Amino acid sequence: MSVQEAAGTPAAGGGPDDEPDAEPAAGHPATRRSASRHGRGPWIDVLIVVVLVVLASVGALRWLDTTAYLVVVLQTAGPFVLIGLGLLLVATLVLRRWVVAIPVAVALAVAVAVAAPAFRASSSPKADVDLTVMSANVWIGSANAGQLMEAVRYHSVDVLVLVEATPALLQRLDAEGAGDYFTKREGVARSGTSSGTMVLSRYPLSVRSAGTDPAVERTQSIQPEVDVTTPKGKVRLKVAHPTAPLRGDTVEWRGGLRALQSWKERFDGDEPLVMAGDFNASYGHPGMRDLAGGLDDAQRTDGQGWVRTWPFAGNRLPAFVQLDHLLSRGLTVVSAGQVAVNRADHAAVWASYALPKS
Repeated sequence: MSVQEAAGTPAAGGGPDDEPDAEPAAGHPATRRSASRHGRGPWIDVLIVVVLVVLASVGALRWLDTTAYLVVVLQTAGPFVLIGLGLLLVATLVLRRWVVAIPVAVALAVAVAVAAPAFRASSSPKADVDLTVMSANVWIGSANAGQLMEAVRYHSVDVLVLVEATPALLQRLDAEGAGDYFTKREGVARSGTSSGTMVLSRYPLSVRSAGTDPAVERTQSIQPEVDVTTPKGKVRLKVAHPTAPLRGDTVEWRGGLRALQSWKERFDGDEPLVMAGDFNASYGHPGMRDLAGGLDDAQRTDGQGWVRTWPFAGNRLPAFVQLDHLLSRGLTVVSAGQVAVNRADHAAVWASYALPKS
C-alpha cells in the first residue's frame, strides 16, 4: 500500500475531483431558467416588432393627405410616436434583443429627423422689435379678460387677434383697459358662436377684405385681411380660423386650409405678411405643411420644439398639439412664446418681429 493510499489521498489522475463537471440534470433550476429564457426570446421579439409596426404606421400617416377622420386625428400623434420609439429602443437594449434593436433604431432616427427642425432655432433675439402680434382663441368669448390683458401688457403686444370673439368679451376687455391700449379695431364679434373674429391694434388698420364670404374663405368664421401700418412700414395680416376637423366635417376643414394656401400664393415674396390664428391643424397634417411652406412659423423658428396650444380649459386631456400658429414672410422673428389663459381651451401664441430695413 502506498503512502498516498494509506493517508486516504487519491492517487494522481485517479480522483473523482478531477472529472469534468457534469451537465445539470433536466429538472435542475439552472436548466429551467435557461429554457425559460430561450422560450420567451422569440415572443419578446414578436412583441417588439408588433409595437414597432404600430408606431411606425402611425408615424407614416403624416405623409398621407386625406380627409379620413381617424387618420386626421392620428396625424397629431407625432410626438408620442417619437417618445414611444425611444422607449422601445431602450427596452430592446435592456432585454438584449440586438437583432430587433436595429429596425427600432432606424425608425427612431427617422422620427428624430422629422422632429429636429422644430428644435433648431434661427430667430434673431438681438434684433430690434418693430411689431409684436398675439393670437388668442378665446373659446366663444369665455377667456379671462384680465389675464389676457396682463399678457398683452407684459409682452408689449401691438396687434391682438381674437378668434371666437364675442361682444361680451370685448366689453370685459375694455373694462380691463383694452379700449385705451388698442386704439384701432376691425372685425366682427358674434354672440353664441365660434365664428366671430376681431383684430385690435395700437397701429392704424386698413381693411383689405372683411373675410366674411364662406364661399371664398371655406369656413363660417370671419377671416379678415388688414394692413397694419407700423412706424417702420406696412404689414399685411390675414386671420386664419378654418373649420375644425370634426367627424363628418374633415372635407370642409381641408378646403379651408387650401383656401388659406391659395391666399398666400397670390402675393410675391417681398411684401411682409403675417398669418395668425387657430389653424385647427398641426405639422402632422400635410395641408398645414403645404400652407406653411415658404413661411416662418414663429415658434418653430424660435426653436421651441414640441409646442402645445390645445387642449386647455374644458378638456380632460393634457395639451399635446399646436393648432395655433403665427406664420410670416418678409419679417425677422425676434422671439416667440405661448400664454395659457384661464377659461380658454387654446393657449395664446405671440411673436415679436423686426421689419426689413428700408
